[in-house]
Amino acid sequence: MNYDEKTKLGKILDEHPWLEQELPKRYPELKSMDNPASRFMARRMTVKDASRLSGIPADRLLKMLTDLIAEHK
Repeated sequence: MNYDEKTKLGKILDEHPWLEQELPKRYPELKSMDNPASRFMARRMTVKDASRLSGIPADRLLKMLTDLIAEHK
């Protein structure tokens, strides 16, 4: 599990499918992921793309993802 800002969200979500439901619940900035069209688009984005769209700095978004994954184990 070594992700960076060039990692596709689809790769992360394939490895941790529960994140699709958990991210919008925990982080209001990612509430847009709560609909099917946004989830479809998110899978094609990199972490950097998602960072730009959500307004969350890429390093913070990566930390959010890795913290949730570690918490889930």
